[in-house]
Parts: sequence; C-alpha cells; structure tokens
Amino acid sequence: MTSAPSIIVRTASVRDLKAIWAIEEASYATPWPKETFFVDITFNADAKYFVATVDKRIVGFIGGWFKEGQLHIVNVATYPSSRGSGVAKQLVLFLLDLARDLKMGSAFLEVRRSNVAAQKLYEGLGFGVTDLRPMYYPDNMEDGLVMTKELRSAHTGD
Repeated sequence: MTSAPSIIVRTASVRDLKAIWAIEEASYATPWPKETFFVDITFNADAKYFVATVDKRIVGFIGGWFKEGQLHIVNVATYPSSRGSGVAKQLVLFLLDLARDLKMGSAFLEVRRSNVAAQKLYEGLGFGVTDLRPMYYPDNMEDGLVMTKELRSAHTGD
C-alpha cells in the first residue's frame, strides 16, 4: 500500500513564474498572458498567489484578490497529470483559510459552464452558483457561472 504524496503549499514568487506559466499553458486553451502573473505577484497589493509542490516540484497554483472584504479566486490550475490527486482542493482550502484569517466575509469565483469537474469541486467545498456572466469567456463566448461561499471564522465551525 502506497501513501499519497505530501502536498506543500507556499507563497509564490517571481522565481515561480516559469512553472506557473507552464501550468497555465497546459491547462487553458487561452492562457493568461505571462505579464498578468508578473504584475499580480510583483505589484498588485490585493493579489496573493500560492503554489503547491509535491516532492519539491510545483504541480499547481492558485491566485486570489483580497479586496473590500471579499476573496475573488481568479485562477486555479494544476498540471493535467496532477488532476484528481487533491492538489486543487488543497489550494482552494488554503486560500479559503487565509481569507478567513484576513476576515473576508465571502469568496467567489467564475467557472466555465462546461467545466463540470471544477463545479463539483467547488460545490463540495460549499460554493453555490449565485450568478451568470453571459459570454464571459472571450475565446469561445462561453457563459461563466459565478460561485460564492460565505466565510465564517474557523472558530464557528466553518
């Protein structure tokens, strides 16, 4: 019987941009520009990015904007070979815990209507669909579902 590899989440830095971009490119038909990640990590005071490592290799990342009492999860991605291993879930849970620590009242994200696997992950973590952004994704004009989760202190049981 083998045990699952240990996932370590740590703050992303400029040194991690090459790995973040590689994961982004492997995950999306229209990846965000490299410059977007650089600007967010380097200059955006509201943005926080984290990477997940397994055996010291970056296998996923997450980014969020913490503003006006809300966490906006702007990007979550893992290498295709790491999907289904709990990396994305661990990243989202990490960011939600940080949002609670920072006294954010809620968290939200957008997800493609066709991305049922991601929707199931988010639903399993307590997110629910609260809005629709018609033709949100410019590459194919697919609708985006807005999913939201109210955050409470870890001391209240959630």
